[in-house]
Amino acid sequence: MQLYSDYPRRRTAQIVADALALLIVVVAASSAVAVAAAIRALAQFGRDLEAAGGSFREGLGDAADQLGGVPIIGEGIRAPLDAAAGAGGAVVDAGRGQQQLVESVAQVLGAVTLIVPLLLLAIVWLWPRVRFVRRAGRVRRMLAAGLGADTLAARAVATAPLRRLTAVHPDPGSAYRQGDPRVIRALAALELERAGIRANALP
Repeated sequence: MQLYSDYPRRRTAQIVADALALLIVVVAASSAVAVAAAIRALAQFGRDLEAAGGSFREGLGDAADQLGGVPIIGEGIRAPLDAAAGAGGAVVDAGRGQQQLVESVAQVLGAVTLIVPLLLLAIVWLWPRVRFVRRAGRVRRMLAAGLGADTLAARAVATAPLRRLTAVHPDPGSAYRQGDPRVIRALAALELERAGIRANALP
């Protein structure tokens, strides 16, 4: 498997792109963790609310237990204290709900912070790199199986940019049809260059 071009300039560009891609992955992962942590810090309000509600509920519950045992007035006092303790339970539930909401938001935004850069990276960097590796491997296998300069030259005439073709010959199509060996080999070299393979790989 050929990961990099045989041509120094393109190989350098590929190595730099790979290094930048790795850096982006690290930055995206670090940012995702930082975003999630920053949002989770907002759950402190919910924890404080839960603790306050719990203390309120326990305090009133204890008071209800103690005063409820007082003869004659105990039952009358216990009922409103139990009701107030129930309100403390509602505060506890509200605090827990806020914490769950913050955790959900932290997970979603953390994931988005990571996934969006990775998707862009896959489109801009990974897919072209995969295409290059596949093309280089396919061309090398075809060369090993006997692929000649004529086929490569025909492919270059069909797909290479005009400026690259006219740099080989003012009328490369005509020269190719006439079987000019110099032009055919130069055109084949153009196609090999797209695959990152040096022209000396030709038989």
